[in-house]
Amino acid sequence: MTTINSTQPTERANTETNTRSAPSAEDLAFANMLAATIRQETESQLFNTAASSALPSMPALTASASTAPVQMPVFQQLAFLNQPAALSLPSFLFSDWQPQTRDVTTPSTAAAVRSAGDNPYSNVIAAIQSGPTAARPTSAIEPTMTVAATAKASAGAMPISAFPRPEHDTGRGIHWIPTTSQSTDIIDKYIAEAKEMGITWITFLNDGVDTKKNDYLVNKLVENGIEPIMRIYTDAGAPIEGNLTETVRHYRKMGVDYFQIYNEPNLRLENQGAAPDPKAHTAKWIDAARQVLAGGGLPGFGSLSPTPGLAPGAAPGDMDDLRFLRESLQAVKAMGAEDVLDRAWLSVHNYGHAHLRIRDYDQIVRQELGRSLPQIGTEAGIYPGDTLSQADATNIVADAYRYLPNREEYYFAYTYWIIANESGTGHNDAAWNHQALFRPDGHDPLVDILKQEKSV
Repeated sequence: MTTINSTQPTERANTETNTRSAPSAEDLAFANMLAATIRQETESQLFNTAASSALPSMPALTASASTAPVQMPVFQQLAFLNQPAALSLPSFLFSDWQPQTRDVTTPSTAAAVRSAGDNPYSNVIAAIQSGPTAARPTSAIEPTMTVAATAKASAGAMPISAFPRPEHDTGRGIHWIPTTSQSTDIIDKYIAEAKEMGITWITFLNDGVDTKKNDYLVNKLVENGIEPIMRIYTDAGAPIEGNLTETVRHYRKMGVDYFQIYNEPNLRLENQGAAPDPKAHTAKWIDAARQVLAGGGLPGFGSLSPTPGLAPGAAPGDMDDLRFLRESLQAVKAMGAEDVLDRAWLSVHNYGHAHLRIRDYDQIVRQELGRSLPQIGTEAGIYPGDTLSQADATNIVADAYRYLPNREEYYFAYTYWIIANESGTGHNDAAWNHQALFRPDGHDPLVDILKQEKSV
């Protein structure tokens, strides 16, 4: 590896020209691809942190499996794209890289490099570009991965493209009424409303391992082309009791693929008042996940409440969701149960302004597993209050839905909490009424927006 100092570009280029041979086409193509990737990450991070007085650090890409990623402040990464910076990388990355135009004849993408045949950087390119990229917008932050991290990916892992999706998938989700059963007329009413809003994913509560109360609901969802996500509900995170495998088999035959196990385990509220414990929760989750797999279902992992204070029920003593996710994945590996994650998905609660918490989660997942997991929103939202108007709250959620046509490949759905409460014979807590799209006094403005933009 050649260490690049901070001499001027012309000086450095002249020096290196006299001391090395011309780079190969593969070298130049790889340099172009790497520079473009870092530029994309840098621009995105600057945009996302513009309001912050402190610039965060971000791991630099590395071409060596044995070299740990170098932490670089954002301004140094910008310097890398415009002038030499102090960074240990092959010299050709600096001396021969030139800003690329959109000339289709220029081999500046990973695909072009791979087509060149025997390429000495193919493993590094695979590490950087591993995971879904086709649907990622230019503002997305691609997590750093080394060749070593990529090698950790399980050979038996189900590819993201193989996970089921509804036929006319919009990525629009809604959480159903927050009770474990409803009357047939209520079900018919709100499924019709969901269809008019372009909803193709619905998360609903199932009373433990019950196999009767939600039969009508599941049949109607499937008939209407909506992907059902069943949350196995237990009070305050109590362990699931009974034959979960038989429940999964029953509902798999009816069309349910996804089963969310437990809910927001990083909150005291969902741990029967005890402090969140990633290791203890992971052991409990693995046991239930194996039962879901035995029944032919896909177990949901996570369902974390984002930064305490954003989601309902968050309180002092809850655990940061990013820390809880990382420690939970590490616990899965320590328990020798990585195979359980081969057909698992990550349940996401995108509460608050930051509906792209998915990117933080994906970075952690890829660092720990060497690959992405599908992420499906099962709750989300933000609500008007002292400092947020109804119009602003509505626009924030509407923009989260508008993002979906260009979402990352691993990001399946954004799901607002909830479609109805009291007007759907839902929870007896009237405080939830203002969080519902349909209320006794009318409906949320978001309903009209989703219906109007359904075909956009």
